[in-house]
Amino acid sequence: MLNKNLLLITLGLTLIPDLLLGTIPTIAVPTNSIAQFGVPRSTPRLFPRRRSLLRFKVPGIRGSRNLEAGAARGKCSPQDISGVLPPKPPKSAANQIPVELTVSDRPTFFVNVPQTSAQQAGFLLRDETGEELLDKTLPITTSRGIMSYTLPPDFAGLEIGKKYRWRLSLLCDATNGDRSGDPTASGWIERIEVPPTVASKLQTATPKQRVIIYAENGFWHDTLKTLADLRAARPNDLTLVRDWDDILRSVGLEAISQQPLIPLHPTTAANK
Repeated sequence: MLNKNLLLITLGLTLIPDLLLGTIPTIAVPTNSIAQFGVPRSTPRLFPRRRSLLRFKVPGIRGSRNLEAGAARGKCSPQDISGVLPPKPPKSAANQIPVELTVSDRPTFFVNVPQTSAQQAGFLLRDETGEELLDKTLPITTSRGIMSYTLPPDFAGLEIGKKYRWRLSLLCDATNGDRSGDPTASGWIERIEVPPTVASKLQTATPKQRVIIYAENGFWHDTLKTLADLRAARPNDLTLVRDWDDILRSVGLEAISQQPLIPLHPTTAANK
């Protein structure tokens, strides 16, 4: 009798789950249970995680000139245009502007244009004595952006140890030649010899590593140019977008980091 009771109990326990499963509807397990049950999802990250941010190291000591930097609005620009440059050293006098350092003989110059109706720009380069070395007319195909111009291959190149003043102007009235209402941005630059320790690193560096090397050694134009070239070659690489934002943010230029990058190329007319 005992064995028979045990057998009945065992069969009862075995049948209970089957009966329960037969009366309760089957619940399909969703492929994304978090989304199905309404648990708030974390905001998707636009950029991949990285260990550190890319920063530009502003040189503590840079040559300066007792001249004003160009940054102005004009008839065809309701807002100021300005050179995309790091801040002045803290102890600089109010009437002094820094001379940026470069290791390139044909550097690239960047100007932020918030808005313009101009269809042409003019780029002018002079040496320290004021002698004109380069004068280019550049067509503008967009109304805003960070516009850049690279010294051309037919230019002799910057000499090591010499300072140069550059200026980019929006030509508001290009047909009549009236320059009184042209907004301008300008700055100073000096080409220096690459330090041996930096040169050895650059020889084996990838383009991305070059950005870091230039940034760590205070070569602003070289940093931006190398990073801009990478972005042009890999427009869908979000890490490069983040690098660009980081480098501008590190010198207080985060307000313009989302501006599109617009390279300018000279026309064949009116060039020297």
